[in-house]
Amino acid sequence: MVNNAGGSPPAAITDVTAKSFEAAFHFNVTTALALTQACIPQLVENHGCVVNISSMAGRTAARGLTQYGVAKAGLSHLTRYLATDLNPKVRVNGIAVGSTATSALETVLVMPEIRDTMIANTPLRFIGEPEDIALGVLYLSSPAARYVTGKIIEIDGGTESSTLDIPIPDF
Repeated sequence: MVNNAGGSPPAAITDVTAKSFEAAFHFNVTTALALTQACIPQLVENHGCVVNISSMAGRTAARGLTQYGVAKAGLSHLTRYLATDLNPKVRVNGIAVGSTATSALETVLVMPEIRDTMIANTPLRFIGEPEDIALGVLYLSSPAARYVTGKIIEIDGGTESSTLDIPIPDF
């Protein structure tokens, strides 16, 4: 099974509220936990696997992404705990996605100056496609990954920091 729901709007740290922070955590982490729990009997019976779609924002910090990044860090760590709790019959892994041309990024990719900066900040010099992530899911779901559990695979074009600088004013 693949837990691929997620997201949270960018916000300056002064605009993050307890309610918006909790909503981001619920949408990105709690829903993945609830769906996984609901599927445990079938996963155990079939020696299944779970792939959680996380984000590089859960490992690297970027302005304006506090609630999203913290939630995705939580999802990555939930992945490790689920792998520990569900072994040996269920493998659980995650993918930390970098900049990928999806509808979530569409609003910034249409702006040439932002898109070009993101590409320049990505060592492989292109924005990933959804198919790049799908191939990672395919690997983690296949017998080729039978000895892989509790891992977060980074599919991010080689980035070590955020490729997107959201224009949040300095303090």
